[in-house]
Parts: sequence; structure tokens; C-alpha cells
Amino acid sequence: MATPMRSTDFRSIVEPILNEEFDGIYDQRADEWKQVFKEFNGIPRNYHEEPVLYGFGAAPELPDGMPVTYQSGGVLFIQRYVYKVYGLAFALTKVLVEDGDHIRIGQTYAKHLAQSLIETKETLGANILNRAFNGSYTGGDGVSLVNASHPIVNGTFSNQLTTSAALSQTSLEQMLIQIRNAVDNNGKRIRLTPKKLVVSPNNVFQAEVLLKSVLRAGTANNDINPVKSMGMLDGGQANLSRLTSTTAWWVQTDAPEGLKLAKRRGLEKSMEGEFSTDSMRYKATERYSFGFTDPRGIFGTAGT
Repeated sequence: MATPMRSTDFRSIVEPILNEEFDGIYDQRADEWKQVFKEFNGIPRNYHEEPVLYGFGAAPELPDGMPVTYQSGGVLFIQRYVYKVYGLAFALTKVLVEDGDHIRIGQTYAKHLAQSLIETKETLGANILNRAFNGSYTGGDGVSLVNASHPIVNGTFSNQLTTSAALSQTSLEQMLIQIRNAVDNNGKRIRLTPKKLVVSPNNVFQAEVLLKSVLRAGTANNDINPVKSMGMLDGGQANLSRLTSTTAWWVQTDAPEGLKLAKRRGLEKSMEGEFSTDSMRYKATERYSFGFTDPRGIFGTAGT
């Protein structure tokens, strides 16, 4: 049984003389996760699965009169998104509602409730990147999101910077080269395009310098900045305030099945009274799952 908030908890507010109150609500920069995650509606079951296929290698030369060569494709791995329900509620006594109606206590705490759900979603989304280098959190291919040994049909591929490095002109250029050399699940080169630099608040200013400088950053040489002149990161930067590492950074690519939010049910709010106590109860829940299907959607480094 939930313990409702009572009028005695808000004595300074429900006094006959109305005090000017601070509701404690802040701008939490809502929906930061939408900068890097693609949202889609899942099917009506308790999980969503995405098989990742592999195709064929390069076509061999076919000599005159010789039969054509056959190859077989298949399923490399299956990525599963397991939906979870997230929610929170609060209750107010009838007396509190009556005495505090003039300051809309219920409305104020409904906003706090919404902020709690926002915080949960932002944290869960950021944690996909916070755990990107942690082998305890793996994708469908059995390794972490950012890893030097993602398995493919004929070997492995890496979406991790070869040598961990702080965000700089040199390390960013090396990351972009690595993205341009990306291969598919058969080892064929693909034209993977870098789109956006993803950083924590600790790297926001360095990212701005690297993306906006006309000349190379951090040097007195009069060379152009190729990241800007070639429009290599036309999506700018995504600055996620819930990222915990002060050194890690990532580059998001145009791989279509990268970071995802599988939504099973959107936000639902409800209110009901309790007969025995006349308390009013407020509840908000939603059901979803953050994850990733194709690790080529993001390249990164833990930094130094």
C-alpha cells in the first residue's frame, strides 16, 4: 500500500497565507537520446528479434563455357530486444488536495513524475554508450558494442579506434579513416558514412573546435581542416549529459540498423481514487527497450 503525501507534509504551503513556492522543476534537456537512437514500434509480444543476415562475397570471373558459381547466405546472429516496463506513482490525501488546490499540488507533482520517467529513459539510452566497452554487456554477436573483434563470416571487423586516444584532430581523422574502410558481414568494403560526433559534456568544447575550425585545430600550420572542408560530420555533435566517461567519444555513422529504441507501449498516465481513504493516486508507465543491432552504427574509443 502506497503512503500518500499528507497536508502536514506541506504545512508551509497550505497555511491560510499563501507563500510563494519553488516547485523544484528544472529543464532536464529532454529527449537527448533521440540524437543518436532511432525509435521504432515493436510487434505485440514480449520481445522483438532482428536476424542479421550475411550475403555473398565478390563475384568471381566466369570463364567461357564454365558453370556459374553458387554461394549461400544465412543468419549471422539474432539481436533480441526484451521489453521492460518502467513506471512511478504518487498519492495525495483528500485533505491535501482540498487544501492545496489553489497551488495545484497534484499538477506540480505530475510534472515531477514526468521528469522521473524522462530521467530513466535518458539514463538507459546513455548507458548503451557508457557500457560500450564493457564485455559484460554484449550484443547479438556476443561482444560489446565497441569492440575490435566483431565476428563476420570470414573473420572479424573493428569499430574501435586502433589505439585509444583523446579527442583531437589526429585521432578524429584516424577514426574517420577507419569508418571509410568498414566492411560488411562478408568482408566487402562498404561506403559507410560518418554523420555525427557523440561526446560527453567534458568534450563538448573540443568537439566544437574540431567541427567548426576552418584550419586544423591545435597547430600553427596553415592547413585546412578536412573534417569541415569535406563536410565529414554534417550532423554536428550530440552532447549527452548522462555519459559518465570524461574521455570516451564516438562517431555515429549512417548504418541504418545501429542504435535503437524498440517501443512496445508509449507513455500512459492514469489517476484513480481509493475508496477506503479518499486518497488520489497518480501513475505513469511505459514499455520499451534500448539496444543496437548493427555495431557499425557507431565507432568509438575509451579515450585516454
